[in-house]
Amino acid sequence: LDYDNGGSQFVVRAETAGTALDADKVVETVNAAVAAMESSATLSEDALQQPTLLSDDKRLAKAADEANSLLKADFSLKLGDTPVAQVNADAIAGWVRLHDDVTVGVDEGLVAAWVQDLASACNTYQARRTFTRADGKEVTVSGGVYGWIIDKDKLQEALMNGVDSAQTGDMAIPCEQEAGAYDGLHGRDWGKRYVDVDLTEQHARFYGEDGAIIWESDIVSGKPADGRDTPQGTYYIKTNDGKSVLRGYKPDGTKDYETEVEFWMPFKDNSVGFHDAGWQEKFGGDWYVEHGSHGCINLPPDKAEELHGLLSVGDVVVVHE
Repeated sequence: LDYDNGGSQFVVRAETAGTALDADKVVETVNAAVAAMESSATLSEDALQQPTLLSDDKRLAKAADEANSLLKADFSLKLGDTPVAQVNADAIAGWVRLHDDVTVGVDEGLVAAWVQDLASACNTYQARRTFTRADGKEVTVSGGVYGWIIDKDKLQEALMNGVDSAQTGDMAIPCEQEAGAYDGLHGRDWGKRYVDVDLTEQHARFYGEDGAIIWESDIVSGKPADGRDTPQGTYYIKTNDGKSVLRGYKPDGTKDYETEVEFWMPFKDNSVGFHDAGWQEKFGGDWYVEHGSHGCINLPPDKAEELHGLLSVGDVVVVHE
């Protein structure tokens, strides 16, 4: 049973003899030569392993019909609005196997392997992303907790059901975590609205739905000398409830600091975020080198209040150099 790519269907091919020897035939020929005191023995084509399933076997014709009935599905797999794979006859044929009893079926192991390959090619969680900021700066950033994560088990189940039901049209890929858009493994997977934190410039910009800046401010990021750098990556706002008490602890477990802030907007767990920092004398420039935070993005109080009023939980935050 063979898949004909040109015709997009399974067909029965004529059987062929193999090139492997039949061990019993070899032993039989050698024994006969030894018994006859011959100095040599000649192996003919009869000593080759012969096909055990012939093309005129009616079971093969039935298996071909059954296999072709599995090829009727034709649907697009999408992440967001972007098609990332097509499940059609060519794809399904790679999952169909002829069993020893001359029946056919979709091999779940082959589907699982296909799903794994798709997830590896599409999951953007913690992936490296390269994009061009609105002002023309090209940015490359890695890490973070934002991005697509395909639910492989649910996708495998959906594919099996889709093949069984001859599904057509589009199928949204089930995900453990979704993003706002999809532009390839290393592309920008969020929309125009996001907060851009430039650690090199020590400046943050909030771009609105139309891609225009709706808020910006100089910042003070983490102090690099003490290993308190602000973590780079793609994140999202976890909460935006207002007042909070920030606490830090030393490696030995003793309290390092305890500070009350008016506006706490975390994006990495509940440990790193934007907040007002009235104690900072300056913002921007190289002030962070000697006076940096413990990793958070320090803001002037009035700017923190403005950002608090604009941010929504789930807004993307991109932190980069």
